[in-house]
Amino acid sequence: LRVAMAGCGVIARQHLKGYQQTGRAKIAAVIDLKPENAKTLAQDAGSDPKVFTSLSDALSWGEFDAVDIMTPHDLHHDQALQSTRAGKHVLLEKPMAINLEDCKSLIEEEKQCRKKGIVFMVSENAQFWPEVVKVKQVIDSGRIGKVYLAKANYWETTVGSPFEIRTDDESHWEYQAARVGGGVLMSGSCHWLRPLRFWLGEVDEVIGVTSSPWEIREGWESLSNAMLRFRNGVTATFQGMVVNNPLSNSPCFQVFGSKGEIVVGGGFEGSVTVYDKDNLQGESLGPAEGYFASFPPTINHFVRAVLDKQPVDADTLFCSGEPRIAWAIYRSVKSKKWEKVWEE
Repeated sequence: LRVAMAGCGVIARQHLKGYQQTGRAKIAAVIDLKPENAKTLAQDAGSDPKVFTSLSDALSWGEFDAVDIMTPHDLHHDQALQSTRAGKHVLLEKPMAINLEDCKSLIEEEKQCRKKGIVFMVSENAQFWPEVVKVKQVIDSGRIGKVYLAKANYWETTVGSPFEIRTDDESHWEYQAARVGGGVLMSGSCHWLRPLRFWLGEVDEVIGVTSSPWEIREGWESLSNAMLRFRNGVTATFQGMVVNNPLSNSPCFQVFGSKGEIVVGGGFEGSVTVYDKDNLQGESLGPAEGYFASFPPTINHFVRAVLDKQPVDADTLFCSGEPRIAWAIYRSVKSKKWEKVWEE
């Protein structure tokens, strides 16, 4: 599969590893507004890809099959349409768009793509996170009984953390609400929503609050706390924060059932531990593979969808769920009431 990679930042390096591990893809082009970023990724690709500073120029050249879009959020909608209408398969980083109308537009575009044999996949790698898959298997096995509560805790810090990718440069696009579509809710923390949906089903309604303990940029909330009620009656708490102070290595997820509990350890490298009547001190389900191990299977899923015509696990309608949840939380902040996720 000949791939053009659009956006050569941090996530591009994870996607590149995924393509290299499949053994079934070649990076044909790299695209970034900053030529130095594109050239660095081109060197790492090792396949002598063409370097471009615009997607339009790359599409005019056109000697590739697919576009992997990893650009700022506000560019996702237009660049996805530009690529599919040029006949290219598309892997689009989350969130698929920063407003509901653009989400609807891409949902309709995917329908047209199917008719033409074009693969349109939204990249939500958290569903392929090995620890998330393990939790799903434990829940489905019935080992912890009937699930009644889950907790999701997303955190990043610029200091003293085992996972330090955040910059404190307020000019970075990730701190511009108009480009991100909001603050922490539309940034990294929405990755933690997919596991909850994967395990518990669809979210019906939410209520939440936001604040900015780290005031890096006006209009960009750095803390969000919410309660989610699922259609099956299960509830979950969801916290997302990005701060510039040291933090403990608190768990990413906890799932509580009538017969026990599952814990996914802290940071981005936490292992899965199950607590039940036979394991009151907890049973570890093996060493952690970690969050970044989710990227290769995500990329492989896309490559197989194109080359082997395998169906994509989550269509664009489903993938609009994470931004819809975020937008419902934002509405709840204003209304101070529960807000429905799927009502428009």
